[in-house]
Amino acid sequence: MKKIKEGINLKKLLRLKNTGSIFVIAGLLTIFVIALYTFILQSSYTKTALETEITRDTASADAVHKLVDGRIGKEDFDQIKDQSDEKKQLYKDISSYFNEIRTLNSTRYIYTATKNEEGKLVYVVDGLDSDADDVRHPGDYIEEEMVPYIDRAISGENVYSQDIIDTTWGPIFTACYPVRANHDGTGEIIGAFCIEMDMQSAYGMVEETNHISIICGLVAGAVLLLICLYTYYVYQKSKAEEQKQKQLLMTAAEEADAANKAKSAFLLSISHDIRTPMNAIIGFTNIALHQNTVSDIHDSLEKVQKSSNHLLSLLNDVLDFTRIESGKVTISPEPVDITQLTDNVQAIMNGLIYNRDLKFEVHREIPKNPYVLADVARIREVLVNLLGNAVKFTKDGGKITLDISSYPGADEKHIITRYVVRDNGIGMSEEFQKKLFDPFSQEDDANARTQYKGTGLGMAITKKYVDMMGGSIAVESKKGVGSTFTVEIPLELSEQVIQSEQKQHLHRDLTGIHVLMAEDNDLNAELATMILEDAGTTVTRASDGKEVVDLFKNHPRGTYDLILMDIMMPNMDGHQAAKAIRALGIERSDAVTIPIIALSANAFIDDIQESLDSGMNDHISKPINMEELIDTITKYIKHD
Repeated sequence: MKKIKEGINLKKLLRLKNTGSIFVIAGLLTIFVIALYTFILQSSYTKTALETEITRDTASADAVHKLVDGRIGKEDFDQIKDQSDEKKQLYKDISSYFNEIRTLNSTRYIYTATKNEEGKLVYVVDGLDSDADDVRHPGDYIEEEMVPYIDRAISGENVYSQDIIDTTWGPIFTACYPVRANHDGTGEIIGAFCIEMDMQSAYGMVEETNHISIICGLVAGAVLLLICLYTYYVYQKSKAEEQKQKQLLMTAAEEADAANKAKSAFLLSISHDIRTPMNAIIGFTNIALHQNTVSDIHDSLEKVQKSSNHLLSLLNDVLDFTRIESGKVTISPEPVDITQLTDNVQAIMNGLIYNRDLKFEVHREIPKNPYVLADVARIREVLVNLLGNAVKFTKDGGKITLDISSYPGADEKHIITRYVVRDNGIGMSEEFQKKLFDPFSQEDDANARTQYKGTGLGMAITKKYVDMMGGSIAVESKKGVGSTFTVEIPLELSEQVIQSEQKQHLHRDLTGIHVLMAEDNDLNAELATMILEDAGTTVTRASDGKEVVDLFKNHPRGTYDLILMDIMMPNMDGHQAAKAIRALGIERSDAVTIPIIALSANAFIDDIQESLDSGMNDHISKPINMEELIDTITKYIKHD
């Protein structure tokens, strides 16, 4: 009997081991299938990515060739034979023209080639700077890897590389075109015009994606193996537990699907909303370029400015929401007179309804003690968002009211401030009100979405701010009747009496001020220079951080009154440059005292703090606001 039981137990043990082996084999097969699928998928992706890059580069090369075609002919090839011909004005003109096109088009090399008396391919004109390390001179032999392409071009073909060419300078795409004797493209073929474009970024991106995908595939396979083993273990213990795990997986899948849908909805919405003002900006800019009268040009530029402000508003909404979601926004209460806050909001509202036929009324009950601890900026932004929406969704002839009141809070040291915004605008459906405060939510109405544009983030940001201040927000609305928003925010009373601060009158005449500006972008530099020169300043420009340090260091004390510093620059960035200038304080005192103001597209709080930490006095975010720029400079310039 004992042997029979042992035999039965042994069979059970073998059965369990066999079952376990099946799961292990299944897991290993899963890893193999995933790895194989990842490899096939990545091979397909690599091929598609390279084909896309080559197609784009082919179009770019054709565009460059179209610019150059007809500018070079037999005379150029006859007069330029060897390095001594580089002194000729003809060579300088062609090389300079090639270099200009190469720089504007982000092309690595542009050059012409021909066959010498020995029948070997040689360079004629290279579009690189004459002092570049890899510049080629007239008569230098063409590299072996390029010979087949140029030979085909000289035989009359337009040649495009279909694969990445590996050269001593890295992976490139090349296009070669025949050059004929006459400038009009007729006559015998006398040489070739060649373009080489850098493929390092595309090649590197594909390689990096390959590595990441392989790793992800292996990790996914390992995870699936563990899931198989764990499922087997759970199955042996309890059918109910297995069902629970399946339910968790389904929930996770649903959440992931919801997250993907939200992301897709955002990308679709923001793409549409950005393209709308961009269409107006580009369109009216082109119109202005062809208009003749000042009034017509002014009208077009006003439309460009309006669309630019709308585009900036969209981007600011996205940035604000991102900062809130990442936890970079905090509430900073400080003593304030609550009546001054409402005065400021009313002044802002007057600007919102300018040129609109809207009636705006404010009804407020001033508490006995109007002094509270509050984050003025956040409360103001909440009210401006609500009032701005009321203006947007209320037609001319309508009415908007703001009711402000307060009542006792949790104890005698606190009050609850209540803000009620009412309008008789278009209203909202009950269905939309349920998701009003969700990110990217907009009324599902084609006419409304077309007429009232936005990211769908304004109310989400408003709700986040109210929640961060411990308050509440509610809405009542009816289609075609209007909407009412009620915000309640708890505030702590303050014993400190705040005197209304008089804004210091800034002397805004900058005549005689010498500004040293570091800016690598020519258009940004031109814009800032025009603004500053209109204000009476003299501007000296540096193109990177190293140059601005050298200019300051090599000029006498007092040459410059202030430094404007871009952040993202080649050779040395703005933070490094500011530190380098401050470090000169050992040798000269003005290196410590000269005001340095960051002028950068980086707009987050962390970016501003990094500018201050590097030794700068202030930070102005692009796009440049003329008033803000002049006021900030004036603040740091001493006047008699």
